[in-house]
Formats: sequence, C-alpha cells, structure tokens
Amino acid sequence: MITSSAPTRIDLAGGTLDIWPLYLFFENPPTLNAAINLYATVELKPRRDQRIVVQSRDLNLKADFPSSNAFPDRHPLGLILKTVKFYAPETGMELTTQCQALAGSGIGGSSALNIALHGALNVLTGRRYSKSQQLEIAKNIETQVISAPAGWQDYFPALYGGALAVQPGVSGVNFKRIPLALDEMTRRFVLCYTGKPRQSGINNWEVVKDALDGKKKTLGHLKKISQAALKMEEVLLNEPLERLAPVFAAEWRARKAIAPGISTPEMDRLIRSARKNGALSAKVCGAGGGGCVAFFVKEGRKGRVVEALKKQGAQVLDFRFVKRGLRVLTV
Repeated sequence: MITSSAPTRIDLAGGTLDIWPLYLFFENPPTLNAAINLYATVELKPRRDQRIVVQSRDLNLKADFPSSNAFPDRHPLGLILKTVKFYAPETGMELTTQCQALAGSGIGGSSALNIALHGALNVLTGRRYSKSQQLEIAKNIETQVISAPAGWQDYFPALYGGALAVQPGVSGVNFKRIPLALDEMTRRFVLCYTGKPRQSGINNWEVVKDALDGKKKTLGHLKKISQAALKMEEVLLNEPLERLAPVFAAEWRARKAIAPGISTPEMDRLIRSARKNGALSAKVCGAGGGGCVAFFVKEGRKGRVVEALKKQGAQVLDFRFVKRGLRVLTV
C-alpha cells in the first residue's frame, strides 16, 4: 500500500498572475501563499492483474477498467485517469482519493490531490521524477484536462509546504521560502467556507484573453494585484505581521474590481460582521463566487471573529499553517 498526501493552501497575494504569460507583462511579480493542514490523500494498492479501480470519496464516484488502455477520452475522473495513463504502470491498482478541502473552496484542493497522485504513482512505477519534474507534469496534465492554461502557484505549497513566494521569470519558475512564524500566522488567520461557488468568480482564461487583447481596464487591475504582491513579499520578509492587513485588503479590492461577482452577498455580510469583531482585512480564496474567505485578525481577537462568523451561519474551518509538503509512505 502506498499512501501519499499533500497540503492545500491559502493564497495571500498575486494569484492569476502566476499564469503564463501574464507575469511576463508585469515584470514577473511573485505569488505569495502558505500551506495549511487540510490534506489531499491518495491510497494506492497494486494488483496482480491489469485491472484499475479508481474511487473518489469526495465525488462519491467509482470506476473500474480492465486496463489503462480502456480509459475513455472523457470521464468525470479525467485528471486521475490521464495521470495514471501518463505513468503507464505495469500492474493494475486500486486507487482511492480524498481531499479535506471542501468542494469549490478555492484553497487548491484539486492541485494538492494532483500532486499527491503524482507522488504515489512516481513511487509505484519507479519513474524517479524530481519534485520540479512532477510539478511541470502535473500542471501540463491539468491544462489538458481543463483545456485552458493552468497557473503555477498551487503546486508549490502542495510539494514543498510552508510559506512561499512563487517566482516566475523569463528563464523559468522558482520559489523562495518565507521564514514566517507559522504558529503566529495561525493565531492571526480565520478561514470560513461559504458553500460551493457559482459561476460568478474570476474566469482566469477570460482575464488572460483580455490582457492579451490589451484591454486597459483589465491590465490596470492586474497591475494593482502585481503591486500588492510585491508589497506583500516585502511585508512578509521584513516588516511586522500587522502590516499585512492593508496589503491583504488592497489585493482583494483589485481582484474584486476585475470580476465584481467574485464576492457574493453572503461573503460581503460575513466580512462586515468579522470586521466589527476584530478582523483587519479579508480576501476570498481562489477564483471566488463562493468557497472560502480568509480573514486576517487583530492579535487576541481570533475567537471573537470565529464566534461572530458562526452566528452568521458560516462554517469556520479548523486549520493551521504547516511546514510539510508532499509526503509518500509505503506500508
């Protein structure tokens, strides 16, 4: 039995600009994020025959194939099937996936699951792909499945853990660790889930097309996100954590301006309530339109913010920031 797990993340600033070629238009700003202990897990049990059984506990789906050659071109579990086919295992398997990130939460659950899957299959098949190679392969397979460019940022915390500055550039994409006190970060952040998002958040491919078409309004908003990301990196590396609040808020304003539907009335109500009870700033995670909201709160006010959100009917998630990334165990 091979068990593989990878953390999800909270994005702090710079998302959307991690998609090629957007970052090249803005002098390669970083994307800042941090891994959290809501994990995606893959359990893989080799079989003696060629049969491949795939089960997604999150989707409540199970598929059974005589071999990887029998995989259909399109399937609800397409990302898993394409990844298995890429690794071309010599034996069959029973593969079960599960993610603690709720559906559409915007905290990188699908990418964490993707990385966990690569970790397990890399061990099973003995391919010996490096972490950077697994990242590249995972991103390219996701692009095939979604038929649109995939960003870089979600794979880095899943692979490496901790707080990171993902650094795209002309010669490639790298990352830098940010030496934050993760326990303090945990005391200062609240994460709540508002439900599966509607189709009203940011459509990253539409943003890319608008930027390529030179639409000034979109480029202006992306420039503000770029500026917020650069300032966020400076704050996290050199300044007291308290100074994160206005940058977090500025990034959110610029992101909301690109697609006003990224925030639902329920989210706006939760943000107002949290601010009255000690939240300094808030930001919708991922593409928005539902999913999770992250709140940065005053020192010592986390409990009060949590209670205020619960009174509003929000589902507050119990989490902490973590140093660990991908972990693969063989039993």
